[in-house]
Amino acid sequence: VVARISHIPTAGGSDWRDLPNIVVRLSDDTYTQKLQYTHRDKNNKTGVYRGVCACAEGKSCNPSDRQYNTLIPWCLPHTGNRHNNWAGLYGRLEWDGFFSTTTTNPEPMSKQGRVLHPEQTRVVSVRECARSQGFKDSYKFYGNILDKHRQVGNAVPPPLGLAIGREILKSISKKERNSLFKEEVPESKHVSFEKTF
Repeated sequence: VVARISHIPTAGGSDWRDLPNIVVRLSDDTYTQKLQYTHRDKNNKTGVYRGVCACAEGKSCNPSDRQYNTLIPWCLPHTGNRHNNWAGLYGRLEWDGFFSTTTTNPEPMSKQGRVLHPEQTRVVSVRECARSQGFKDSYKFYGNILDKHRQVGNAVPPPLGLAIGREILKSISKKERNSLFKEEVPESKHVSFEKTF
């Protein structure tokens, strides 16, 4: 994953489709393989081999066509024609752009949206996601990293919650508002307790 992220260009809008098809030395001293385009793609009119499986030619999928340990994930060009070429997977955010969605699990292979930092070799942090939702930096989230991402991703953005609350208050009359917030405590009977040991 780190090798893929590090090879995604830092140009705005870059994603997996911009990965070079090269051999890369990994941190464990092994090497990736180049992705082999072995079939004609029926949707590509140039006749260039762009398919990675027999299904690109309209035939049944052949399990032996599967390729492993490639910088470009084999599964993405394999099914890309059916899924808008998986636009946005391993996608970088743009400095002047926006989060199309705040996810509960910022996984680069997730189809929820772009989650890579615009320049650095990493996914966006919990705090960066929280800022995109309007949380103040002083707001605390609890649990492990995934728990915190879930809290941010599932939350109603605080500015939106505030705006909704204000509109609700505007829509009810002053009298209704006063009665809503007036603390009415019913009279209670005093109960005495005896200590028993």
